[in-house]
Amino acid sequence: MSVSNTVSRSRLLSDFCQLGRVLTLRRPKPDSFSPDIGKLPWIVLLYCLISITLSIGLNGLNDGALVNGEGFVSVVFVPFGAIAVIAGLLKWIDGRLDGGSIWLAFTLLLPMMPLAEFIGATVWSTLSKTTFFDPTHSTFPGFTSWPGLSFFVFMLPHLWLALAGSLFVAYSAYGGGWRRILCALLAPPGLVFAFTSADPLSLWQISTVTPATTDRPALTIDEEMFYGQPRLLDENLARIEAGKPGIPEIFFLGVAGHEEGVFMREVIAVEQLFRDRYNTVGHSMILVNNSATARKIPLASYESLSRALHRIGKQMNGKEDLLFLFLSSHGLADHHLSIQLPPFGFSDITPQMLRKALDDAGIEHRVVVVSACYSGGFVPALASDNTLVITAASADRNSFGCNDTNDLTDFGRAYFDEALRKTRSFTEAFEHAKAIIAARETADGSTPSNPQISGGESLSTQLEWFAREAGSK
Repeated sequence: MSVSNTVSRSRLLSDFCQLGRVLTLRRPKPDSFSPDIGKLPWIVLLYCLISITLSIGLNGLNDGALVNGEGFVSVVFVPFGAIAVIAGLLKWIDGRLDGGSIWLAFTLLLPMMPLAEFIGATVWSTLSKTTFFDPTHSTFPGFTSWPGLSFFVFMLPHLWLALAGSLFVAYSAYGGGWRRILCALLAPPGLVFAFTSADPLSLWQISTVTPATTDRPALTIDEEMFYGQPRLLDENLARIEAGKPGIPEIFFLGVAGHEEGVFMREVIAVEQLFRDRYNTVGHSMILVNNSATARKIPLASYESLSRALHRIGKQMNGKEDLLFLFLSSHGLADHHLSIQLPPFGFSDITPQMLRKALDDAGIEHRVVVVSACYSGGFVPALASDNTLVITAASADRNSFGCNDTNDLTDFGRAYFDEALRKTRSFTEAFEHAKAIIAARETADGSTPSNPQISGGESLSTQLEWFAREAGSK
């Protein structure tokens, strides 16, 4: 081994030992860093390997605990290419400036990138479970719904690395006059881009929705479709008959919000179940977003949902009758229910929107079942003495089985197709379904979806009557 190589590697170790001072935003010791570090051809490879090793180790340490418990489930790309491009760009910039400090800062801080992501994800995951940050219990409504908040909290450690690198450049940039000034000016944006783009932990991608595996025909909006939909909605609303005074009855409304076929099939199956077991013929209606049914069944939107609830409210007999509202779709982490059928630009439905539609319809007694990821976020807005709310997952968990080729979601299969075929009690069926789902998720190694039930205290007598008598007449 040559003397020069020995000196270079000794300097490299000395340089790396100064990392703590850089990370705490302190000025490095005089002459503690050498531009020669940028001349070592294996330095990027070495630091990339350290970075990837940390990524894999931290992923194993916190597997399934980051970002709502989903874990990292699929390899999407190898980041060496991105790192090489960014490193080469910074090296080229430094070369034009007769410098080396930006390149050195990036290289030195590269192994800290997976640690930054680990810290960011863990901090956000922890804060989201507190009263202040939990969107469903926040002391400041609307504060945590700001779409950039979670991203900002998650990115804070990455931005800290960029700040540390920028200060290091300001302390150690060499070259004279305008070159030094320009180098210092380029450092912050260059390092922010570097530490938020070339992310070694992006070897894994968090997946919350199973991609569709079937070819779905595109929806064609012609005159028949354009003028037919309002007519379809009016016709279906007109078919909802008035309740019979003195006889408690159940009115059913099903909503398949997303275009994927599993939601359409689930809502159609559940409506038939209620016709058979709860005698809802004449008191039943569904809204479906799917190209296969767009000329036969009214589309699901907030407007059509509101109109359907308004019609049902007028046909129900006050305190005697009960509404069973079932919504099935993809759910978002901000507790929006996806309402989607391209090329229509429907608005997603929030818990507050659904509560307003129910209240405006004047429906007193209601059971609301939401089958979607993060559907527990609907509980605080909807649950009350006269409203029983059942959800497929808690506010911070995913539900499963929403693959486009499935007949039912996992929750829909357990609750409607299995539990409600053995008992007419909505609450007993929930307990049965919850046990079924827990057993299956444990067997699959899935993060528990944690289905929820809340409210409906004043409905107990009515629910017992329907469990005993509905469908028997």
